[in-house]
Amino acid sequence: MIEQQGRLEISQTRVLHNVQAVRTKLGRDIQICATVKANAYGHGLREMVQILRTIGVNWLAVYSLDEVLPDLMHDMAVLVLAPLVIGTATVRERWDTCISHLRSLMSSVPTHVRINITDEASAHALLQTAQNGNPINIHMQVDTGLTRGGVALEKAIALADLLAQSPSLKLEGIFSHFSHGDEAGHATIPLQMQRLQKIAAQLKPRHPNLLVHLQNSGGVWNAQDESLPQLNMARAGIALYGLQPNLAAPIPNLLPIAKLIAPILAIHDRPPGTGVGYGHAFITTRPSRLAIVPVGYADGYPRALSNRGIVQIHNTDAPIVGRVSMDQIIIDITHLPDTQIGDDVTVITWDPTKPNCIDRIAAATETIGYEIATGLGPRLRRVVVS
Repeated sequence: MIEQQGRLEISQTRVLHNVQAVRTKLGRDIQICATVKANAYGHGLREMVQILRTIGVNWLAVYSLDEVLPDLMHDMAVLVLAPLVIGTATVRERWDTCISHLRSLMSSVPTHVRINITDEASAHALLQTAQNGNPINIHMQVDTGLTRGGVALEKAIALADLLAQSPSLKLEGIFSHFSHGDEAGHATIPLQMQRLQKIAAQLKPRHPNLLVHLQNSGGVWNAQDESLPQLNMARAGIALYGLQPNLAAPIPNLLPIAKLIAPILAIHDRPPGTGVGYGHAFITTRPSRLAIVPVGYADGYPRALSNRGIVQIHNTDAPIVGRVSMDQIIIDITHLPDTQIGDDVTVITWDPTKPNCIDRIAAATETIGYEIATGLGPRLRRVVVS
């Protein structure tokens, strides 16, 4: 039976290549924390973690506790980027409910998971729930200029001191996020580095092994100020998937890791003047051979590529005709007479020179590769290949 959905092939060799590119740029003394939030940027969380384990990446960053996979991540350090926030409840009965919920939550958080604390109310709640025994490792997010999350600069030391009141809480790291990490030479890059390093310098006498991390993928290449103390961890995300943080200033030598393939389910021979797809947005002008492929906008393939997307069959480009529908696309294969039902169609390629690689699809649809990748739907069967 021919598959009725696409398959997303994830290349372990290409992941390793990208990890090595990041390691080379960072140097040996900086750890890589691989960001695998949002289903590993749409590539498949479980598949990506399996690859990262195999190639020796020991740190992961997820967005929420729900993304932690205990069976795969139990011996890896996992940073939860979303802050643990107790809420604004100050009325006693609501506060007690919050504390009870937090105590239940923290009792189930494995010791390999690192949590993010960014406000005093949540820190006070955590102090009330912390038990003697294995410490809870904390990474404190500091707002150095993104203005999206994190403790304010002037409150960071006080928050760290508050957390230090419990022997069961360990401040393992501090971190922040670049606002312009993908823009080489931007004035905010050294400014944010200086702000975070100033906080780190005050904390390191009491926390000598403190992990300090600020670089994202763009920052790995663009934040290399040797006049500042060295950061000792970087959170690499989009570059590990071989996609560009900034299409206007591409990082050389990255290899996209994913290829979306789907089979031809039907072939129709139609005369000139035939309307194709919803609204007959395409009308044949010659005797045409049309192939039906089971990938659509429900799978993350942009509807904006109706009548202008390109795929490959037998290494030859073929155009999408008509509208992209929820479950299918229609391809003109008139120039490919030997094509048969069941043949594979490369809907998205990992060749960055082709018009249907993720970054070029993003450019064509006026968005970014992050959005195209994270939109790849759950119906796609994800497969790790060499």
